[in-house]
This record gives sequence, structure tokens and C-alpha cells, in this order.
Amino acid sequence: MGWLALLLVLLLEQVRPVPARNPIYAAAEWIADGAERNFNAGSPRHGLYAWLLVVGGATAAAGILYALALSVSWFVALALNLVVLYFTLGFRQFSHPFTEIQIAIANGDLATARRELAAWKSQSEEGYSAAELDASEVVRQAIEYGIVLAHRHVFGVFFWFVVLPGPMGPVFYRLADYVARRWNRRVRAPLPADEFGKFAREVFAWIDWLPARMTALGFAIVGDFEGAVYCWRKVRGVGGFPGVESRAVVLGAASGALGTRIMGAAESARYFDEPGQEGAGLREPDSNTPRSVVGLAWRAMILWLIVLLALSLAGWLT
Repeated sequence: MGWLALLLVLLLEQVRPVPARNPIYAAAEWIADGAERNFNAGSPRHGLYAWLLVVGGATAAAGILYALALSVSWFVALALNLVVLYFTLGFRQFSHPFTEIQIAIANGDLATARRELAAWKSQSEEGYSAAELDASEVVRQAIEYGIVLAHRHVFGVFFWFVVLPGPMGPVFYRLADYVARRWNRRVRAPLPADEFGKFAREVFAWIDWLPARMTALGFAIVGDFEGAVYCWRKVRGVGGFPGVESRAVVLGAASGALGTRIMGAAESARYFDEPGQEGAGLREPDSNTPRSVVGLAWRAMILWLIVLLALSLAGWLT
């Protein structure tokens, strides 16, 4: 049932993608902000209580609903999976902005490309501006942001959907990701900084540790394997366990798989620069790179769908 639900949602989303503003996302924002207002006393302990209520409560509720759906029929359970996956998993949420920016750059319309990038990234980065970026940096930042979204909206959801029963995995992963970002957004003066979001940030690093490595592995298999493994190892060499945040692992593997510099200049130098091999030999992104990124993500998704289908068939036959 899981493989069928994933396939149907991917097809449905191509026909009718989830709008950026919808009641489900608005409800998640309202609940997360309400928990922060009522629990935030400035310490990680209060962040733990809020996290258990929001993420733990929603995951438990999804599990109960799934058990009830299964008690009725497998078709009702499949329908529930489809609804949850439709709002938590999606390629179009990153591939469509990619296309718009690529078209604008190809037409020499840098102002539109900047505007599209700013509108896209401001959904998660308040006050973001692309007004001073040149064309190559617009493309690079679009690629960087798109790959991070592909991991968190597609491959991370896919992993936890397989690990936990029914809709529990997607709800668990996406809400953990959302509150980790929501409760750690930049505080504007005169409000003092606090540690309310510390637990959400740290626990998500563990939740995302294995999915990020699976995403990196998928990119390596369907892209330049040697390049992806080399860049992955260079990134892995910085920091201890759980080590480098998932974002760096995913971007490092994608850079090697595509043979293109995806990270910013300073970050790329931190991980890759060494005497005689500055930048790990990665070329600069160009206007055609976004198409290659979308292709890489689709190939990786097809790979994991085939693996899941094979595992499902093996389970049915035993």
C-alpha cells in the first residue's frame, strides 16, 4: 500500500500541486506559534514540553486515525495516506520555482529572476532580499535552496513514511522540521534571545541524520558516484557525531554528483579547499544547471521507489 500511495501522490501533484498557502499549512503555523506563546519561558525544558505536545501529539493522532482507517478497510487507509502525503511530500514545491528562475535567466531578465528567488526564499527566511545578486549567484542560490527543499519535502518524508506506520512518518518528520525552523527564527530587537527552540533544533538533527545520508547515497548512485562520495567525505570530515548538519551532507553529495559548486564560496572553501585542489574541481553553476538538478532529484526518487517496490514484492512473496 505504501508504494502505491507514494506513486499516486507523485502523479497527483504533477497535475495539481499543493498551493503555498492552504489551510493545513496555516493550521500548522497557528499551532506552532500558539505553543511557543504559551510555553516559551526561555529554556530548552519548555521547548521540550511544547515539542512533545505539537510533534508527539500530532504523530500519535495520525497513528490513531490510521489504525481506525485500517479497521474499516485498506481503501480507507490508502485514502488517508494519500491525503497526508499530498500535503507533506512534493516535487513541484521546488521544481516549479526552479523553472521560473531558469526561464528568466535564459531570457536575460535578471530582475524577474531576483524577484522569483526572493519570493521563494522569503517563505522560510524572513526579510530575504536578492536585489544585489548577479545572475550566477541567483542560479546558485536557487539550486542550493531547491536541493535542501527536495531533501526535506521529498526524500526525508519518503524515509520516515517507510519507517513509521502509515501517515505517522510524514507528519512526524515535517512537523519536527517545521518547529525546528519556526522556533529558531531570528529574533528582532528589542526581544532577547532565548533557548526555547534549542531542543527542537537538536532533536531534528538526529531525526534527519539518516534520511540525509540516504538522500546523499541516492544522489551518488544516480549521479557521478566518485565525485559525490569524494565531496561527501570532505564534508563528513568537519565536525563530530552527529556531526555536520544534514544540509551540508546533502549539498556536498549533490555537488559531487553534478560536478558543480552548489554551496556558497565561503562554505565551499571551508569544506573543499586544499592545496592543489581548490574547490574540489567543481565547476560554477550556469543557466542549465537547474534542469540537471531536477533530473538528479527525479532519478533518485525513481531509484528509491524501485527499491521500495522490490522490498514490497519480496514481503508479499515470503
